[in-house]
Amino acid sequence: MQTLKINLHGESWTLKKFECSEEDLLECLKVAAKMKLPLVKALLDPFFYYYLKRASIPSVEHLPGIKISGLLDTPKNQIEILLDGKKIRKLQFKDFNQEQLLFPLYNIHKTEIREEYSPGIYVEQKAIGFIASFEIKLNDFNIDDLQFKLLEFNDNLLLQQPNYQNKNFLLRKKETLLIYQNSFEISQ
Repeated sequence: MQTLKINLHGESWTLKKFECSEEDLLECLKVAAKMKLPLVKALLDPFFYYYLKRASIPSVEHLPGIKISGLLDTPKNQIEILLDGKKIRKLQFKDFNQEQLLFPLYNIHKTEIREEYSPGIYVEQKAIGFIASFEIKLNDFNIDDLQFKLLEFNDNLLLQQPNYQNKNFLLRKKETLLIYQNSFEISQ
């Protein structure tokens, strides 16, 4: 058995839409009122989760709801492919732009999402560092069976979790520093 690992370094972007049960929402509103903050701002405050004491909503990192996330298309990023601990490829985001090539170098699946935000509370975050380390065990490795998922969401191009022969990788670790965080509400 071989171990295939893909490391993502650089800058990530995440958008989370807060969705929870009616019971959890009422409790969140109570805690936000005690803190004298609107819920949209309270979600960014770490003490909010301390006062909330709900296993279903432990932190802003694990906020329940829809999440769109990935490695941003910036010059600082780097993608490493390792097989049994040996680096076999070192890529940058620009290597996935294959429109000018006669033959594609990598198996890319690109999805475009153009949509207006639906009503709700959103949290947007940017982080830098060791964005993710994905790992999978396999019998033999062929680079042509490795598929990279690109997502274009409202003009942001993101590299998401790769897969190998339609099997998903496991997220092993990440070490990031949050550099930007914002919350906003879209009303009906």
